Amino acid sequence: MTGVDLADVDVQRRADVALDHINASRQQHHREHRRPRALSAREALAALQAEAGIVWIVGMDVCGGVEVSDDDWQRFNIALQRIDTLVQEAMG
Repeated sequence: MTGVDLADVDVQRRADVALDHINASRQQHHREHRRPRALSAREALAALQAEAGIVWIVGMDVCGGVEVSDDDWQRFNIALQRIDTLVQEAMG
């Protein structure tokens, strides 16, 4: 991706246009230099199963009016972090 000519852009919009150009350039670089995925989508789903169960259990407790312990909230947060990491890996 080449540089961006800001001469024809309104002064008030130049920073936004430059930032858009930077983001587009980064995305192009990531697409061109993507590492192979460590997990297939099937493997990621298998890894997500137990973590999704934790989220479901805590959600049912909250819906049922059960007070969730600090340990359960901590495990819930770990599950959410793991789910996010696994999804990011599987989706690339």
